[in-house]
Amino acid sequence: MVNRIKQILINIIFNKNNAPFLIKNNKNIISGKKSFHNGNFFVKGKNKVIIGNYCAFGSDIKFITSNHNYDYISIQYSLYNNLFSKKPYELKSSQVSIEVGSDVWIGDNVIILPNVKIGHGSIIACGSIVTKDVESYSIYGGVPGVKIKNRFTSEIKEELLELKWWEWSDTKIKNNKDLFFKNFNSNEK
Repeated sequence: MVNRIKQILINIIFNKNNAPFLIKNNKNIISGKKSFHNGNFFVKGKNKVIIGNYCAFGSDIKFITSNHNYDYISIQYSLYNNLFSKKPYELKSSQVSIEVGSDVWIGDNVIILPNVKIGHGSIIACGSIVTKDVESYSIYGGVPGVKIKNRFTSEIKEELLELKWWEWSDTKIKNNKDLFFKNFNSNEK
């Protein structure tokens, strides 16, 4: 235990965080295989987050899975809990609030708000706040996040979505190396 604390302090002092870190399942996160973050990945709220396979998240990523309910006279949870021992509404802790497809790249300092679906193969630019669904194979950015452009043509996007390579075994991925080294935006055939 003491050695672990020493190592953490050394890592902080010398800025060695050993990133990337595998995203692990817990009571709020259901993560696919080989999805990673670069540190300070935080899920706030009681609802669930589903993350696909082969995602790459930067550092300082926040997923907020629920908001205060503004349909009642007070938005303060503590008022209801302390004075009434209950809320006039209840959060459903089994509810999925945020879904992230496979092969998604999220840049540093991004916030994802509740009830958002991020499509397969999409990119979220650094510093964005995502308030609405993100199309597959699109690039989004800004506050609030808006679509900047598509990564590929509609035809290529549909082919990749049908292919679902992220569900393949490691062996099948290795056996299709040429596919993974092909530039889909190049005019060369």
